[in-house]
Amino acid sequence: MNQKASSIGSLAARVLSRRRIGEVTRVFQRSVYVRSGDDFVLLLWGEPRSPMAINIAGSGVGQRTRVGEQCILRPDCVVFDSGEVDVRGAQLFQSALLGRRRVVPPPGAALAKGVIMLRSLYEVSPSGPSLITDAALRSFVSEVLTPFTRGERGKFYAPESYLPLIGRGGGFTPAGDDFVGGLLTALNFVARCRRSRQVRIPRSLLHERTIPESAAILRYSAMGHVDEDMGRFVIKTLDGSARFYDELMAVARRGHTSGVDMSLGVLLGEAALTEAGGEVGSLKSCLDAVWRP
Repeated sequence: MNQKASSIGSLAARVLSRRRIGEVTRVFQRSVYVRSGDDFVLLLWGEPRSPMAINIAGSGVGQRTRVGEQCILRPDCVVFDSGEVDVRGAQLFQSALLGRRRVVPPPGAALAKGVIMLRSLYEVSPSGPSLITDAALRSFVSEVLTPFTRGERGKFYAPESYLPLIGRGGGFTPAGDDFVGGLLTALNFVARCRRSRQVRIPRSLLHERTIPESAAILRYSAMGHVDEDMGRFVIKTLDGSARFYDELMAVARRGHTSGVDMSLGVLLGEAALTEAGGEVGSLKSCLDAVWRP
């Protein structure tokens, strides 16, 4: 059955423009991951839009694909044995975090309130609060994030500092990957807006520690290529507003804890920025909310 795409992400369009063969690596109820070299295209029946996604209304070819199946990637369509996904006329989606703007980190109290909300979601998650009980997160905070607030930036910019978190935790995308992805999404966006140094983790190091799909998503996020919900969340937290909780929940409710882990990375990263900017105790208040008895 042929299907029509409603939107196509900028990264997905770039991959299709290369006219290569793709291979299906994951099939879920409403999504299919297709690999082309080191890049991925996500076929998604529904929302949200993202730079790597082709969004399709309804259902069909996704339920008839299989892992290992090859497909043809063309600028106008994706061709499977079971049908085609036509992208002609699809709306092009590009991440809102690729532009530059004035950023104002939120008050520490607002960030701490957001972290309290996330802590509650961890508690009711079927998989439990796995990330916030992981010693690797505590070590990262004490050895990398807290020194950052004091102006000690060496470990913060060293890719090796993030590796103990990569691949940690269960789920399709490991919890540590989601946390680092959220953290670097926010901090690198601020760095781009301020024309300062960004954190880059080499692709080879990511592939040594996590699955290829998660490595690609993390790499895209660090460069600002995020879905529309994540883009709205990060921008809202950095526009000087103390109320960003609707945008937070839009991200936090996805997956088992993937959205919560990503959101925690965003909030702790921004708390570190806020404290580095002079609001003493911003990061500590968030950490107290994470690790309260």
